[in-house]
Amino acid sequence: MSGPRPVRYDGGCQCGQVRWRATAEPENVRLCHCRNCQRATGGPYFARILFPAAALTRSGETTAWASSHRLTRRACARCGTPIFADPNDAPFVAVSLSTLDDPCALAPGSHIWVSEKLAWVRIDDGLPQFPQGA
Repeated sequence: MSGPRPVRYDGGCQCGQVRWRATAEPENVRLCHCRNCQRATGGPYFARILFPAAALTRSGETTAWASSHRLTRRACARCGTPIFADPNDAPFVAVSLSTLDDPCALAPGSHIWVSEKLAWVRIDDGLPQFPQGA
């Protein structure tokens, strides 16, 4: 009889130049509606997975920029896919949920920063909502 299957999540950018692998369960999976995430992703919110930094390996060239005093964002240097948000003050990395090879392998558990949600976004999925961070 075999033991439990090891945890493993894999993903990458649109062109395949950047790849990542997580070998731990996520801390959480959330939809962030803050204005910073809207601008950084070019979408109405950032669907992101928060993995322990020690469990995440990355390959490929990324561009990096400070999107706030707290976060460094990283995107593929070739195709521009926004992939990572590295907090300067936490042992976690936020990874774009849609970059998972199987984007349905994980699902969001809550909405955060709904105080900055775009007026035309309707949230009717029954998930918990927090005005700021959870």
